[in-house]
Amino acid sequence: MDNKYLDYTAEEMVDDRSFLIWLNRLSENHELDKLLDENPHFALNISQAREIIRLLTVQEGPVLQDDVNAMWENIALFERVHQSKFRIRRYHQVLKYAAIVVFVLTLSTLGYWKLKQNVSHQWYAFRSDKTAQQSKLILASGKEINLMKDESTIKVNEQGHAIRINNDSLISLSNTNEKNAEMPMNQVVVPFGKKSSIELADGTKVWLNAGSRMAFPDRFTGSRREIFLEGEAFFNVTPDKSMPFYVKTKEVVIRVLGTKFNVSAYEADNEVVTVLVEGTVSMRENKGINLLGKETILNAHQRASFNKADLTTKVNDEAQVGIYTAWTEGWFPFCKEPLINVFKKVERYYNVQFVYSELFPSGDLISGKLDLKDSIEDVMKVLADVAKVNYRIDQKKIFIDLNKEMPMRK
Repeated sequence: MDNKYLDYTAEEMVDDRSFLIWLNRLSENHELDKLLDENPHFALNISQAREIIRLLTVQEGPVLQDDVNAMWENIALFERVHQSKFRIRRYHQVLKYAAIVVFVLTLSTLGYWKLKQNVSHQWYAFRSDKTAQQSKLILASGKEINLMKDESTIKVNEQGHAIRINNDSLISLSNTNEKNAEMPMNQVVVPFGKKSSIELADGTKVWLNAGSRMAFPDRFTGSRREIFLEGEAFFNVTPDKSMPFYVKTKEVVIRVLGTKFNVSAYEADNEVVTVLVEGTVSMRENKGINLLGKETILNAHQRASFNKADLTTKVNDEAQVGIYTAWTEGWFPFCKEPLINVFKKVERYYNVQFVYSELFPSGDLISGKLDLKDSIEDVMKVLADVAKVNYRIDQKKIFIDLNKEMPMRK
């Protein structure tokens, strides 16, 4: 069997007529399901291609997944019926005109697309209070609930009718009963120095790190599960091939079927970093009208870094993925990490502010492991010894200076 199409991107799938013939042959021979199971990235690309077709189709109502599937079946049927050279030539002519029509229709949908993005624009425009002392849950109704614990827990019941907080209080939710209705978003806001864990209505578990916030619906409807994230979170997504899971940050969109991965998307950082523990995910730039934007496929034990400045993505193999997820268990290991990055994370974990002298060796690399259950005083003793710096604590400010008597080790 010719497997050259397995590395096709979603846009190449949409554009290549021979691919459609090949795909249809596999379907007729009952080989497609096996191929998709053995090649998760291929399944993701096929789903992305279907999404492209859906987004380029202008309708007054929502496009259902059944309609998208029918569209693909019609394309394959067209290939089988029109086998003569004459009809194939006509088919190419039709495609040329269809491309022009799609372009015009795409321009006409910009207004609709802009309207569709209002929710995300409102989410990104929101700025949480970085001086807040408590985590909070903001319901779609606007009601705010303080989460009194340093590590709060939230659980949405399967029907999306209620949220349980810290295994104690139960908050009732008033939502629509329409199956395909657009669900309003709730928000969890976690200030520096706090953490939170959330179990969504589909069973997906999310751990939110300090200085993060996430928007999520009471329950998931339609053909996708979608949440918004700013900050850092670890996800254990419940598998559901019929309803992919999307993590949207301001810069990137991550699409999964069911897997474990960590996302760090702090506004102040120069990069958005995704580390995959198991499974397969795709990541692409979050641009509303970039429907054919290149996606990056991540396999287990890989790390993808999206640079906000030059809009490029780099993928590296990462043998020690535990370094990026240990924070969920109260540890902060670091291996040859720039000193400034370590101090930034300590700032978030402990809700403090570092003030550096001009001699601070920000680019020097250090390795070690911090117990985040220790006090900031104990943590600073360890850091001062490893980084060879002097420090002075004044309430929430920590002044850092180079220890000139102890040269920095790299």
